[in-house]
Amino acid sequence: MVKRNINIEYLVIWRNINNIASQVEKDELQKWLDEDKKHYLLYEHLKNSSNNELVFNEAHVYKKWLLLNERIEKRPVSIKRWLQYVAAIILPLGIALSVLYFSNKEVQSIEMAHQISPGSSRAVLKLANGEALELDANHKMTIKDEQGQVIGIDSLDVLTYNNNSQQTTFNTINIPRGGEYQLVLSDGTKVWLNSESSLTYPVSFNSHLREVFLTGEAYFDVTTNKEKPFIVNTATADVKVYGTQFNVMSYDSDKLTETTLVEGSVAVLIDGQETRIKPSQQAQVSSLNSKVVVRQVDTRLYTDWRNGIFRFEEMALKDVAVKLARWYNVDFFFANEEIKERKITGAMKRATDFNLFLSLIEKSAEAEITINDNNVLIKGKY
Repeated sequence: MVKRNINIEYLVIWRNINNIASQVEKDELQKWLDEDKKHYLLYEHLKNSSNNELVFNEAHVYKKWLLLNERIEKRPVSIKRWLQYVAAIILPLGIALSVLYFSNKEVQSIEMAHQISPGSSRAVLKLANGEALELDANHKMTIKDEQGQVIGIDSLDVLTYNNNSQQTTFNTINIPRGGEYQLVLSDGTKVWLNSESSLTYPVSFNSHLREVFLTGEAYFDVTTNKEKPFIVNTATADVKVYGTQFNVMSYDSDKLTETTLVEGSVAVLIDGQETRIKPSQQAQVSSLNSKVVVRQVDTRLYTDWRNGIFRFEEMALKDVAVKLARWYNVDFFFANEEIKERKITGAMKRATDFNLFLSLIEKSAEAEITINDNNVLIKGKY
């Protein structure tokens, strides 16, 4: 609960800011806002700040405080008191990460054998002849086929194919742990690939279908071509695309394929049967029974990774750990089953220092974390 005279759960504020609050939560927020003008000003402050990728820095917090303090009090108030006031609401959300350094309590130190860094733009491209090329953000590279014909250019974290080739040969781009990469296919379709993912695709789409084969997670912005349907093949289900933006997550270890539609229209294919979904819907297919379940979702929870943001809503630590393991190239272990199920809610830049991320998890989940090399152990404080 928020301290001082502000009796409202931080989750109620976060849900309202992100337009996912229930009617009960909306009513609760309105009652709280009506109680005191300070509440309204603070809420507006948080809402406006959340539009800036949900992250503050010290200067930003201090500037906001001066403006808010002038409007509310017309008298000096210590910055430390303000930080206590704001941090009580927003620290559990992962919004004001930098405030951790300036609050009353120092960030709990997490001993590390060496520095663990966030992921970066890197991939390995396997050509049709078996040659493997390492791609990264620091070098420009011309991609050629076996005949020496230029088929693509790699630069600025993006591998772009041209549509000049008449050969139907396939390339595969593999994204390692701690990596991500962008790809522009020969038809202009844009693909963002997440860590531990692989996409196999033709150098040029010369058949009546545009088919690609995905393992892992990718966000697609598909160029519309009614004459050539676009198909994303996964181990569990296929996705037929009609020109759209959507996310597909289909890791072998997850035993579940999730297709989340942002805009346009897609259909999930199982044994020739189509299940269409609408924008803001997600189709889940289990590899155990091939059953399709469609549900309404906040698409940002499943797509913001491509914008450099982790976003969680009441997510179990075991599931958070899976995402962090892929991005930071670490392995998580839990002291018992109970701690795995503890939930956290929040949003954070993927470029965040790993130590800081773990400090927030400790505070939000009442957990203790220790690291040995790249192994992370999480146990409960109670």
